[in-house]
Amino acid sequence: MSQGRALREALKRKPFLTSPGITTPLHAMIVEKAGFDFVYVGGYDVSLTLLGLPDVGFITETEMLNNARHIASSVKLPVIVDVDTGYGNALNVIRTVKDFEAAGVACIHIEDQVAPKRCGHVAGKMVIPLEEAAGKIRAATDARRDKDFMIMARTDAIAAAGGGLEEAIRRAKAYAKAGADMIWAEFPTAEPAQPQRFAQAVLSEYPTMPLYLNYSANLKWHESKVSFEDFAAMGYRIMHVSLTGLRSTMMGMWDYAVDLKARGAQAEIEFQQRLKSHPMGAFHEFAGFNEFKALEEKYLPAEQVKQKYEGGQGL
Repeated sequence: MSQGRALREALKRKPFLTSPGITTPLHAMIVEKAGFDFVYVGGYDVSLTLLGLPDVGFITETEMLNNARHIASSVKLPVIVDVDTGYGNALNVIRTVKDFEAAGVACIHIEDQVAPKRCGHVAGKMVIPLEEAAGKIRAATDARRDKDFMIMARTDAIAAAGGGLEEAIRRAKAYAKAGADMIWAEFPTAEPAQPQRFAQAVLSEYPTMPLYLNYSANLKWHESKVSFEDFAAMGYRIMHVSLTGLRSTMMGMWDYAVDLKARGAQAEIEFQQRLKSHPMGAFHEFAGFNEFKALEEKYLPAEQVKQKYEGGQGL
């Protein structure tokens, strides 16, 4: 079964799917171990992690592709990848689809912003003409080799200059007509009125279309308290919490670094004590050293393996 088919089957099995947004193969492995159904890789996350730059269109297809390939090979879960605007016009999109499909991911999403794009939750967004955006979706669906490889169309029209909710609805319907397998609209607030109106309008015309939701880290969900179940009831079948791997890594590393600077070795001693009882404490085991030792025993000369492990030291 291809990864695209695996994602489609997961959508059939469950009322809705969720996942944390991640950046690296390590994050993806944790998401898989935690029992989620798919992995989501965001452009903001990768740009800041790999380049140290904000999400304003700096990251290239090659950089995003290499990272996605490593992630897809590190887990068995379907992987959804942010490919921004497809890295150009409809012709560039054709190459993008072929590259990411060959990398082993299940789905990519293409947005309708003007390049260079911006994070969907910062000011200064503009969208390309609808006809051009729909053409990119048609090019994407025509370019895939495996028809189960999923093309998600994302519209940023709600908060873009000259846009709004009705324009986003118009675009979503056009992208569905162009062949998109999933639809995503970025919402600028945590209030449920806009997502509800959007879902009603799109599903009234395309009732089987899976709608995707960004449970964005930039919005104040702790104030509105809208749950995954609330959005699922509106018709959103699949959603991720954005920047999860990035934010948790930043917070954990910052806290550790400040503590180490302040207290020296004692900070590391206490950290090791806390880590011993944590699921991630056995990180050599998590990394797969035991599996690779088993492969050595299977394929390498027995005497060589014996010498390696009996004559050396390690954990």
